[in-house]
Amino acid sequence: MSEYEVREYQQSDRSGFLSLYQTVMGDEKSGDWFDWKYEGNPYVDHVPMIVTLDEGTIVGARPLFALPIRLGGERTVAFQPGDAMVHPDHRRRGLFSRMMERMIERYSGEYPFYFSFPNDLSGPAHIKHGSRVVSKRSSYYRIEDPASIADARSDRSAIRLMSGLATPIVSAYYGIRDLTTAGERGVTVRTESEPPAGELAAIYRTAVPEGIHAARDERFYRWRFENPDWEYETYLADGNAGPVAAIVAGTSVGSDSTTTKLTDVVPLETAPEPVLVTLLDRILRDHSETDLFVAPPQGIPYSVLRKFGFHADTTPPLPYLTSQTTHVVRTLTDRWTPKGVDITNADNWLLTFVEEDTS
Repeated sequence: MSEYEVREYQQSDRSGFLSLYQTVMGDEKSGDWFDWKYEGNPYVDHVPMIVTLDEGTIVGARPLFALPIRLGGERTVAFQPGDAMVHPDHRRRGLFSRMMERMIERYSGEYPFYFSFPNDLSGPAHIKHGSRVVSKRSSYYRIEDPASIADARSDRSAIRLMSGLATPIVSAYYGIRDLTTAGERGVTVRTESEPPAGELAAIYRTAVPEGIHAARDERFYRWRFENPDWEYETYLADGNAGPVAAIVAGTSVGSDSTTTKLTDVVPLETAPEPVLVTLLDRILRDHSETDLFVAPPQGIPYSVLRKFGFHADTTPPLPYLTSQTTHVVRTLTDRWTPKGVDITNADNWLLTFVEEDTS
């Protein structure tokens, strides 16, 4: 068996990481993506990543996505593990565990915690290394083109179920729902192709919530929506005194089917429902080419989403298309209550898709 080297990321590892990503994930990522997510991340002064090398070649990686977090009324930085990889020829040799242990050792005491949304394969490894489950999180879906979604799936049962939902019938159903949904009078919807960082931050500051969430300011908005995997458009609701709410919609780039996510919303808890209805109505009308709309577990009340035919991922046949997300957290200190906040309590979190590294 090879003698593996497990160490922190070095600048010369960049091309090896991207090559490993293509091998393991089957997706070619650009240098722009790496710059945005890791090398150019404004919240750390280095690339937070542990790598494994075999005779000088990267065969494993455990990166961390840094986010500014508001915790107990104060700002801090927390990590989100993502893009964990081990080359197929080097699996079942304990490399994932070794990288996790090295990562925990490196960042313990310097940062308060990391949180993640692992899949079924990596979830048990997170628990093994000290993470605790916060909650199961349901997202909300509106399927515009069942045939397109079915074509993008490899699961035969999913294909049969999704194909059975005739697109014209779905379109007619949504048309009736949309026509009977009333929005807010006296509000004008304005769209911006570049994130209006100053306006979004100003709206956020009108009602900063207590729950753990990404701390939003101008720098955050300018950086966060540079992810090249998505094209973002901001929808602002302008009242008499200026913008009162906004939703940022992100549409997938280069995928087989077109997905539009309601990536973020401000203010997070106090936006009037009629205003959100007005914004969502405009988003749906503007994205006629979208096959699938997805709304986050938090941020937009289900009472609003339901008006437009969104359903939780636990509603058949959606479990054949997707599944609930498991939210886990691990302290990097000797306490699970940094700043007096219990990070294992789901009621203490308020997360949209903007806190997820893949949105």
